[in-house]
Parts: sequence; structure tokens; C-alpha cells
Amino acid sequence: MKPTQTPNRPASTMRLILGISLALATPFIALAENLNWTTQEQHFQADFDDTEIIANYAFTNTSQETVEIIETSATCGCTVPTLEKQSYAPGESGELKAVFTVGSRQGKQRKAITVATKDSAGAETTYELKLDIDIPVPVTFKPRVRFWKVSGEATTQEIEVTFHEQMPMSLAKLANKDPDEPTNFDYQIETLADGLKYKIKLTPKKPDKKSRTTYYLVSEQDEKNILRRYPIYAYVR
Repeated sequence: MKPTQTPNRPASTMRLILGISLALATPFIALAENLNWTTQEQHFQADFDDTEIIANYAFTNTSQETVEIIETSATCGCTVPTLEKQSYAPGESGELKAVFTVGSRQGKQRKAITVATKDSAGAETTYELKLDIDIPVPVTFKPRVRFWKVSGEATTQEIEVTFHEQMPMSLAKLANKDPDEPTNFDYQIETLADGLKYKIKLTPKKPDKKSRTTYYLVSEQDEKNILRRYPIYAYVR
């Protein structure tokens, strides 16, 4: 029996095998985090009249190097992160403040805030902070927008308005967003359930003319003008 001979391998193959062997033999070294956060995720239940939510994220520099926060950013322009300063010595604590603007947003909101740091030794680390907000919806529409075709019939279309049971309101009238601009629509309000459910009936005055109107709901109970965040729209186009 002839002895088995090992075939010659190309030099490139040998270098690849050697590289893999060295990589497997080298222990994995995790990148040390230089900021220790009290929490990196916060949850808020907003109230009906909240215009903004403020979340504070406390941290401490637990490394042996001075840490500089070189950048902060959020996934949405509605969330603005700020800091009192950018540089933190070893053992020093600080706080990032994130201001979320409610605006016309509603329902569950999930935002991410990225914090990029660099220490005096040149090591860079990135953190991600989470902000969850549940915004109650004081009023819903079915639908919110109504359209008519130009030169079509002056048909009446309806919008059903439902107020949240924890925030009932009596719907008194509609207000034109631009009071100086005459509206091309007539409207009627029908009560389906006092304080809770109404039906708005819209009819164009001149269906042969392009027009659009943005309406706000008006209620005596809406002392903080919350309903102005939730307009309805009528178009002839």
C-alpha cells in the first residue's frame, strides 16, 4: 500500500486557514461602556390635555476617562434631546432631557434617541434610549375628510364624530380655520348620543367651483382648545 500524500494547497488558502485559526484562538473582548444609565427605556401615559411629555435619562461616567457626548439625535423631529453640557469627568453624573411634542399625534408612540460618545482615549460608544408614549384620543371621526367632484351634484355627505367616554363634550358648532375666507359648505349637526356621538352633514353650496375648508369642532367643555388638534376637511375638486 502506498502512503497517502497530502495535496499541496495554494498559499492564499493557507493564509485563510491561518487567519481563521488565530481569530478562533483570540478571546473576544467586549467594548466597555463608559456611561451607566439609570434606565434606557421610559413609558408614559399622556393625559388628554398634555401638549408635551418630558423624559429625563440620568447617567454616570463609570470609566476612567473623560467622556464627551459628541451627538444626540432622535428618530422623529417631534422628540428633541438636550444636555446641560457635553463633557463628563470620571465619576461625574449628568442627565439627558427629551421633550416630545404631542401635537395631533394619537395612540401609541415609540421613539428612539441615539447618543454617541467619545472618551479621552479615543474610544467611541453609541447608546440607544427608548421613549414609549400612549396618547389617548379624545375624538375620532368616520371619516375625517369628505370630497365632491367639480360640477357634480350638491349631495350631502356625513362625518360621524365620537368623543372619548372619559371626556364627553357637547358639540355646539363648527369653526372655519380661516374665518376671513368664506366657506362653500353648509353644515348641520345631529346628536346621536348627547356628549358622546354626533353626525355632521356637509353640503357644498356651489359644487361647480373648486373649494376647500378646514373645520374645527367647537364645544363649551373644550376650555383648553384640545379639539383644535383634530380638524375635519371638506373639498370640492
